[in-house]
Amino acid sequence: MTDVFRTFCHISEYGEAGYANLHRMIATSSPLVLWAPSSKLVGSPGCRVTEREFVALVERGTVRIIGREWWLTDRARRDDHSWDGASWRPLIDDAIKAIARQDASLPRNARRVVIAEEERGDAWGRAHVAENPVLATLLHETLLAPNAALHFPVGVVEKAKRYSEDPIGLAEHITRDAYNHDAAIAQSGTRTPFLLERRESRFNELLCSVRDASDVEFPAVVPAAELSRSDLAELTSEVLQVLAHLENGAGSGVGKFVRGDGHQLLATWMRNSCESFERTSPTSVRGEVIARLQREFESGRLENSWPEIFGTQDSMAGSVGTSAGIIEAVASELTICGAVGLAAGTYSIGKGLAQRLGYAAVPYTGPQWAFLYAFGRRASGRRHARLQLTLDNLGSSD
Repeated sequence: MTDVFRTFCHISEYGEAGYANLHRMIATSSPLVLWAPSSKLVGSPGCRVTEREFVALVERGTVRIIGREWWLTDRARRDDHSWDGASWRPLIDDAIKAIARQDASLPRNARRVVIAEEERGDAWGRAHVAENPVLATLLHETLLAPNAALHFPVGVVEKAKRYSEDPIGLAEHITRDAYNHDAAIAQSGTRTPFLLERRESRFNELLCSVRDASDVEFPAVVPAAELSRSDLAELTSEVLQVLAHLENGAGSGVGKFVRGDGHQLLATWMRNSCESFERTSPTSVRGEVIARLQREFESGRLENSWPEIFGTQDSMAGSVGTSAGIIEAVASELTICGAVGLAAGTYSIGKGLAQRLGYAAVPYTGPQWAFLYAFGRRASGRRHARLQLTLDNLGSSD
């Protein structure tokens, strides 16, 4: 598989919430590299990727895995681990172990499963804190502030509380984790991590000095775009929000999606978006994903008029004269999740719905991946209408 948009996620850091977003990360990446995934959490209720689908995705290289040798090969050690999520599931873990052996002689970036180097963060963290004692004070005061949970990942704040009487120990632990996390990203062959919480952006800003001092060398890979960690956290949040709205609350069928051309279209769109945001350097990328999609949908056109989209002329008669009538007519036809809550109070008619009722019949040249993700099919009049309203509704909620 050719890399289109290689990404990385330390997925188990997010618990079940991370695995609930697994199918979306797979859909937007080509490939997605996961650090030491938990086979038990793949089987958690919120994960929309089945165990067999997960194995198939690893076998075809859509999902890649990197981890320490003991995690990937030592069942007894996994089963004895204090974390419940470490337990070995034969259906997944036996397959991963076999693939690691099969691919061991391949170039690193071609391997579906990679055994990572032993960690060096413990020694590096102790040395760095000893040379920079002010860092211990900064981390201790910041992460134990009364409002820390509003600005930093919950797990980090909880860890800080456990070290409330040991500022040096806290700083060593935080810098160790930061070093090892960056080393894992570098070994995965990318510099584009998925950051699933916006609060991670503040935490990454706090660790800028640590990363500047680190000797971790990131690969020079294509695409060369390198957004800040803060912008990546914003971008991730935006994209996952859009995909969640496109799913209509049903199973995404990510296995089928990645076998079609929609997957490569979406991964390419993501890569191009990152490169575009880096070139234009917006003050913040918050809202940029939705805004970009709205612009691209507006610039595309369809060979259907709105009466054809929503039904016959007779079915529209008598209901399109008022804002409430438009909403009623549209809501009766809409099934996309983004418009489930459609009502006069949440949807702005000023966004152009009334004007678009007289859509001109011209070819559609906008992005196709959203149609393929939501419907499994390319653009049509009805499908375009549903996605356009979803994006409008997303944009009006900011």
